Amino acid sequence: MAENIMKSQQDDLSSLMERASKRDSTVPFEGYVRDDGNIPGNILIVESGDRVYSFAKSDIMDRETVGEDRIRVYVRRGATAFRLGRMRAGEPPDSFMVAMEDVAPPPSPVVPGGPRPARRPFGPPNAEAMEHLAPPPDTHGPGAPHYAAAGVGPEPATRARVLAPPLSTVGAHWTNRCVAGDAFANNCAHFLSDAFIRAGYTELSAPNPHIHARCYTYARRPIRARDMWSWFKSKAVRTSDTPTKDTGWWAVFQLDESVYWGGHVVLLDTDTWTYYGTGHHDTWHQYMYQW
Repeated sequence: MAENIMKSQQDDLSSLMERASKRDSTVPFEGYVRDDGNIPGNILIVESGDRVYSFAKSDIMDRETVGEDRIRVYVRRGATAFRLGRMRAGEPPDSFMVAMEDVAPPPSPVVPGGPRPARRPFGPPNAEAMEHLAPPPDTHGPGAPHYAAAGVGPEPATRARVLAPPLSTVGAHWTNRCVAGDAFANNCAHFLSDAFIRAGYTELSAPNPHIHARCYTYARRPIRARDMWSWFKSKAVRTSDTPTKDTGWWAVFQLDESVYWGGHVVLLDTDTWTYYGTGHHDTWHQYMYQW
């Protein structure tokens, strides 16, 4: 009898562990489910009146009922899918990849000397992609750079812009928003690219080989940190991996792939030890660029 009980408990534990292992490498989506009549072998997830997904059934690793007739499905990370939503006439439909960047990054631990914001930015919760997921609150140690509040940066440069506006001009145009008024929960690249464009970097508004995702308004601001990183590297004449006071302005990409694949972008003024951006992760690797 005791052996049967132990075997039953082992079977239950094995079943639970197997189910947990399936979900470790998946991304959850929730909504009303039905077969996709347009794509054989796919299912539709109707999350809301504004958002519909189409996934291959072979990429659904697990599913569960979450109330009434709503279903939560667990999609294999890295799967290719389609997303349908509201759009403006004349714009092409957007497709997307379900990937690591769909996962919100964890909180950054306190590190002495890291930057500290003057006030905490915020974003809408419960979104479904990296651009829509709020990053963790950033925390900072004593002596760290402080957040440069929107609208209080240096005056825009008045000298002629021959090659590119100085990075200080970007800080002067930082407003912690997009000119079109839209916002995701993760706005680091969204709002920083807005400041770059309004400072005179119109190359980010035009078709650009480094930019692969934009916001859905007429402003079409770049919204992915890795895209901005690629662009930073294309312009850089100096690089560093260590923030050092009194070395000028730097465009910075911060990354720790073990906790968040998408990374984070921010503008750092080391002369005043302030940063312009939606947060700062000083425990992540710092990829710093000047031009």
